[in-house]
Amino acid sequence: MPLYETVIIARQDLASDDIDKLSEKFSKLITDDGGKVVSTEYWGLRNFAYKIKKYSRGHYILLNLDAKVSSVKELERVVGFNEDVLRCQIFKVEKHEEKTSLFVSTKASLAKSESKKDKKPTELDLKIASVRIEV
Repeated sequence: MPLYETVIIARQDLASDDIDKLSEKFSKLITDDGGKVVSTEYWGLRNFAYKIKKYSRGHYILLNLDAKVSSVKELERVVGFNEDVLRCQIFKVEKHEEKTSLFVSTKASLAKSESKKDKKPTELDLKIASVRIEV
């Protein structure tokens, strides 16, 4: 079966539960027809460069799919009727990326920086902490 990447932009006023239900609904549509959802990534609430349907921000969701062409056409049709979805773009790809995308990796880097706080400070960290600037 062909491989696809689907990026869905949902309205900014949806709760996180609604976003989860939305991605589950679209995933179920693919799996019911014999396809497979390889991965799902939530990219977060992001600002638009211009307004889309009077919204200036939206929730971004990425679905990596292994599905039939007919399943993807049906997904495109159902997404078009959903009032919570502002935009949807489906790309056919040769292979799926093994690592997480750049949008998700920013969150991962924040998690890494928090885990660094638990580590022992280096010599440079101690020197920086000892310097005090008086005005």
